[in-house]
Parts: sequence; C-alpha cells; structure tokens
Amino acid sequence: MLEAYVMLTTTAGTSRGLLPKLRAVEGVKRANIVAGEYDLVVDVEAESQQDLLALVTEEIQSLEGVGQTRTSVILE
Repeated sequence: MLEAYVMLTTTAGTSRGLLPKLRAVEGVKRANIVAGEYDLVVDVEAESQQDLLALVTEEIQSLEGVGQTRTSVILE
C-alpha cells in the first residue's frame, strides 16, 4: 500500500467547495484546507504506483477548481 500527500492549488474561492468532493473520492483518507503555498493538502492511499497515478491524474486533477498538484509519496 502506497500513501502520499497531494498538495493542491485551487482557483480563487473554490477550496471550500472542493473539500466534500475530494473527501468522497475513493482512496482519499483526509483532505484539509491549509495556509501557505498550497490551498489544500490531501492524504491518499493506493495499492500501487499505477493506482496512485490514476487517483491523482484521473480523480483529483479532473475536479473543477483544481489547479496545480504536487504529490509526495510517504517513505516511512
């Protein structure tokens, strides 16, 4: 099982509306609005690298309002 943090920038004013959508995505363990360089941090898990890639690119990045993402795989 792979776990990762996905940091997102969003279109202005869309962070609150994205939270329930992100939390409903299978594989999302937690999603929070944060202050700083990114607008949201999402804790995700997937069975494999391919599943993680699909989760980020097909599920998360496809949501309206999501700008850039940066994914950091948890090593330990």
